[in-house]
Amino acid sequence: MTNRWKELFSDHIEQLTERYTTILGSCELDALIIHSGAEKSRYLDNKIYPFWAHTHFRQWVAAESNAHCLLVIRPGHKPILGWYQPRDYWHAPAQIPDDYWVDSFAIEVIRTPDQLQNLLPEEGLRIAALAEDEALMQSWGVTVVNPEKVMHALNWHRAYKTTYEQELIREANKIAAKAHSAAEKAFHNGDTELQILLKYLQAADHRECELPFPATVVLNERASTLHCSGYKRVPDEEARSFLIDAGTTYRHYIADVTRTYAAKPGIFADLIARMDKELLDIISTLKPGVHYTDVHIDMHRRIAGMLSDFGIVKGSAEEIFEKKYTHTFFPHGLGHFIGINTHDVAGWQLDCEGTDAGKHPEHPFLRLQRVLEPGMMFTVEPGLYFIETLLAEQEGNKDFNWNLINQLRPYGGIRIEDNILITEDGYENLTRPAFARLG
Repeated sequence: MTNRWKELFSDHIEQLTERYTTILGSCELDALIIHSGAEKSRYLDNKIYPFWAHTHFRQWVAAESNAHCLLVIRPGHKPILGWYQPRDYWHAPAQIPDDYWVDSFAIEVIRTPDQLQNLLPEEGLRIAALAEDEALMQSWGVTVVNPEKVMHALNWHRAYKTTYEQELIREANKIAAKAHSAAEKAFHNGDTELQILLKYLQAADHRECELPFPATVVLNERASTLHCSGYKRVPDEEARSFLIDAGTTYRHYIADVTRTYAAKPGIFADLIARMDKELLDIISTLKPGVHYTDVHIDMHRRIAGMLSDFGIVKGSAEEIFEKKYTHTFFPHGLGHFIGINTHDVAGWQLDCEGTDAGKHPEHPFLRLQRVLEPGMMFTVEPGLYFIETLLAEQEGNKDFNWNLINQLRPYGGIRIEDNILITEDGYENLTRPAFARLG
């Protein structure tokens, strides 16, 4: 397995090197440095926030995030990795890497952050930096920091995952499936939201700070808040429904998975089953050349069919769609790119130069407005919710079956989310096989 990962990573670095070489050439640059970042302390406190290295740094370096590191990329030369390992007896310093990826770099151990300057290319070369701390870079004499042309080009190419990146996200989905399965069992066991989260973390072998985003773990009507924060420590009198939107990480790359469950059979359980069918049906339409905005709009038509068939809103599916009633029940976008970031970059970017599609006039929360191409990885996550603020906007509307809606409000809502890879001739669902292998 290690040899396979080494081969995949070597291929990955080769492709990144080609990308960066082309981009640096077009921007008339000789070298690029990427600073991993520095830790941050809480205000008026010496407690340090969990550290996540610079996004572009993590695309190159497969090690656990380490502050005060530097990557030096110069076409025609082996990438240099300045690895911070202080002599410290207060905290355990990051170990010198010994893994499948290290042979792709010339690794230099540095003891103090200021020693990173010694790794900069010789004077006279045109250098740019990718870094959060612009002032630090300028103090080193690097005046071109986060240049827009470079950033736009790098972000554009990040939409196309290498085989190595695809495999990491596939592994992250396997971890997520195991953790989601543990959460489902905890729900049916009658656990509180906090207890469910803790069992999710245990199954994923993650600390909470290692999750790619704060997990939404909600029971009953709290599922109507899309990203509900906090976890109840006391059980509800009756557990009716459970929604969990939670991810996992593997070597910096993420899975973003959502599932919804009903405590017992009934109309809400039937709605979940129908949503799951609609999700799989719409995924089956994905292939190269399809515009994701069209897929999102098609999902609204499908949800209109659900509202009509279940009698939640009166009228045909087409009438419900034309009157835009679906926006009351499905207010968010159908999906987004995934990768190193949960909401990975370039979902609105239309070309390498950074042309921005802007927010869709009718669907402003849709984060992916691109034509699908091989190598793209993204989520598909339709929802149907009973959100008080949105329902209030329809108060008095006789097309709405308020008796049924009032019966469904205590369940909160439904969201189901899978992770998808576009292939040369169609798609691969990374999430369903991960659940299936659990048996």
